[in-house]
Amino acid sequence: MIAAGGTGGHFYPGFALGKELKERGHDVVFIIKHGSSNAQLLENNELLYQEMDFVSMPRSKNPLKWIKFIWKLFLSIKEMRNLIKSYKPAVCLGMGGYISFPLVFTAHFMGIKTAVHDSNSVIGLANKVCSRFTDKFLLGLPVKEKIKNAELVGTPIREDFNKKSSPEDENYWSIITDFAVDILIFGGSGGAKALNIAAAETVKDLVSKTQKIHFLHITGLRDYEEIKAFYADTPHVEIIPYAEDMHALMKAAHIIVARAGASSLAEIYYMAKPAIIIPFPYASGNHQYYNAKIFEDKGCIKLIKESPDLGKDLDNTLREMLGNPKLLKEMTENFKKLELPNPLKAAAKIADITEELGGFNRHF
Repeated sequence: MIAAGGTGGHFYPGFALGKELKERGHDVVFIIKHGSSNAQLLENNELLYQEMDFVSMPRSKNPLKWIKFIWKLFLSIKEMRNLIKSYKPAVCLGMGGYISFPLVFTAHFMGIKTAVHDSNSVIGLANKVCSRFTDKFLLGLPVKEKIKNAELVGTPIREDFNKKSSPEDENYWSIITDFAVDILIFGGSGGAKALNIAAAETVKDLVSKTQKIHFLHITGLRDYEEIKAFYADTPHVEIIPYAEDMHALMKAAHIIVARAGASSLAEIYYMAKPAIIIPFPYASGNHQYYNAKIFEDKGCIKLIKESPDLGKDLDNTLREMLGNPKLLKEMTENFKKLELPNPLKAAAKIADITEELGGFNRHF
């Protein structure tokens, strides 16, 4: 059983792992948040799932919120116990986020082997608690905390990134434009308001002064209409709300502008693309900043903190990179200094550990 709910950063590594385990002949059941949009993707890939009605631990002192949380926690553990009895899993894995806790906690006290995966360089609260009840703690990035039974395995990315080059991929944007430099901007599946606005302002200014750059701005569903209206009839810019084929878009891009979610960084790392990274400042434990700092320290990316001057900082940094091909080449080469596990092999590595925990003696 795999608990993979909440953000795409928790779900997609679990999804990659689930597909790997299924290909090895194992039965896989996902635990996801009730009403999650990920249900359709699991159905499309013929992966079983169960929805769980659970909420994250409240950050406020409001007693009503705490009462609701405790009640939902009690119900979720009771429901999880019934699910485990029904499916009889050999191993239970939490991929991070609050929905992992009921599975890992319940499985541990039912005598079932457990593992937790955390993609970030700062361990989340739910995973810190889960670390007390798990047999193996799997890391996507190096962390400063001392975690028992920890192993650095990387963050799984979708197998699409392993697709061989094809004319369609190589010329994804050249069909649209003959411009020399292509820049991809995205803020994650939900979008990123401040990043979107700052990027749009910067793009409009750059486009007005040069005809050599083509931009693709993935806004997220929430901000699409607003950002589309802001661009109006700005030339050399494509605006879309969401993209499934990120592997093709990243392959075509020369520079990427993005947040510092662990999955996005794992994809950027695999593609070795020079990037401008703007961490979401309100992420728990400021983990996006510390994720990005690992990459900045090796010279792979340019790190910009979100501030009232974000638009100006982004404009200056983009101009610096665009005017310095030598810098872009150095940034690409610097990805080798990271020496992180290969994200495309991470799912297989976690699957190996899962089989070992479950007592399987061979790969299927």
